[in-house]
Amino acid sequence: MTTVPLPTSDPGAPPPAAGGQNRIILILGIVAAVLLLTVVAIVFLLIGRGTAGPGAGETPTPTLTASESPSPSPTTSEEPDETQAPVDNSTRFTNFTADLTVECDPTGEQDKPEITFSWTAANAVEAWYTPSDEDAKNDNYMQFPNANAGSNNDLTDEHLFPCNHDQYLDVTITLVGPNGEHVSHHVVYEDVNWQG
Repeated sequence: MTTVPLPTSDPGAPPPAAGGQNRIILILGIVAAVLLLTVVAIVFLLIGRGTAGPGAGETPTPTLTASESPSPSPTTSEEPDETQAPVDNSTRFTNFTADLTVECDPTGEQDKPEITFSWTAANAVEAWYTPSDEDAKNDNYMQFPNANAGSNNDLTDEHLFPCNHDQYLDVTITLVGPNGEHVSHHVVYEDVNWQG
C-alpha cells in the first residue's frame, strides 16, 4: 500500500483569503482615502482663510502695541441716514376739521347757530382766532389758551353765525412759531338757508 504524502503548509502563513473579503478590503481602503483627502482639503481651506488678506469690501483691523495709540481720524461730514425720516421742526397745522355749513332760521326767531371747528398743530408758541380773512395774530382779536390744539369751545365767548346779515362768515386761525413766523388756516362758513 502506498501512502500519498499530504501537502505541507507553512504554519505561519495565513490561509488564502476568499474573493468576497478582498472586495470589502478594497472598498474600505478607497473610502478611507477619500475621507483623508476631504479632511486635508478642509484643513488647507481653513488655514488659507485665516492667513489671507482682507477681501473686497473688508477693512483690515490694525493691531496696536502698548506704545502706540490711535491717531484721530479727520472729521468728515456725515451723510444723512436715509432710514430715518428728517425731523420736521416747522410750525404747522397737523389737523383741521370744521363743519362749514350752518342752517339759519330765515325768520330770525330761532337762536343763531354756533360755528364749529377743531385743530391741532406742531411747534407753535401762540395761536390766534379772528372772524375775518386777515392774519389772526395781526388782527389781535382772540388768543387760544393752548398753542398746539384748540376748538370753538376754547373761545372766550360764543361765536355765532351772523344769520340774516351775511351768507358767508370768514374765520382765520394763525399759529405763531418760535422764530415769530405766522402760519394761517382760513375757512369760510355758509348759511345754506340764505335768502338774501
